[in-house]
Parts: sequence; C-alpha cells; structure tokens
Amino acid sequence: MIYAADGAAQAPLVVADAAHTFNDALLRGLADAGLVPMPLDSNPSDGKPPADSDFILTSALERLVVNKRFGTSETVHGQYFTMNAVVRVKYELRNRAGAVLYADQVSGVENEPPNPVGAEVFLPLETEPGESLSVALSRAVGLLMLQPGFRAALPMRPVGATPASPATSQSPHF
Repeated sequence: MIYAADGAAQAPLVVADAAHTFNDALLRGLADAGLVPMPLDSNPSDGKPPADSDFILTSALERLVVNKRFGTSETVHGQYFTMNAVVRVKYELRNRAGAVLYADQVSGVENEPPNPVGAEVFLPLETEPGESLSVALSRAVGLLMLQPGFRAALPMRPVGATPASPATSQSPHF
C-alpha cells in the first residue's frame, strides 16, 4: 500500500503471481549457489524427493508486503517518504528418506531510506515499491544459502571440483 502524508491509503499495490515470481528467484538462487534445482509441479505426498534427486526443498511464501509512507517534509529531491518491504519464507529440506534436514523461516527486509550511520543521513536507494520488494525477495532467497543449518545439511566439495557445466554436474539435485 502507498499512504499519503495524512496516513490515508493512497494506492494499493498488487503483485501478479507472487508465488511464480518467488519460485523463479529461488531456482535462480539455488543454481547460482552451485546446486541443480529441478522444479516440480507439486510436492510429493510422501515428502520425499523424486527418484533422480538427492533432496527436496519445499518453501511456503508466508508474507510479502511493501508499504510506502509519505511524510509532510519536503527535500530538494521531493516529498520525504519511508518504505518497508518484507518477504518471509518457510523452507524445509528433506533427504531421500524424507527426513527433515533443515527447517526454518527466513525473512528478507528492505527499509528506505537506509538507517542513519552516526550523524550521516542517507537518501532512499530505491524509490519504487517494486524495487524495494525485489531487494527483500532477493534477500529472502540469498539468506537461505547463508543459513548454517541449510549449508550443513548439504554435502560440500572443494571449489576445484565444481563442474563447468550443469550437464556434467555431480551437484546435489533438488
């Protein structure tokens, strides 16, 4: 939602097919992390990965929100505003036996303008709600790769062993 300076709702914001957008970002993030994701049309009823996969990662998009609130102050750049975007996802990683190896919620957050550091005040980096939401979405995906429990559940190998092409990959399949 976008709110006017008096607090009144000014314009609703709608994301078309948020689940599809999130899934695309997640697949890209997993591939960028060196994994070989294979999207499924639906979750298997037994919770186990398909026969040709080592793991199954399920996700539930629990919260997707962005609010832009205009203030009464004016700057040389226009009317002052704050913006907050949050994307919260519940992830669950299972092995071939269906045992849960990792489960947690991850939140990607973007606040505009950035918080002051000392006496320094920053101007907003993103001015459009879609941009701010995109940053929060990227963080919700990227933070999964940084979670110690998620990383510990996956087999690791030396960087030199990383294949040049996914076609010849021995990376875990999702």
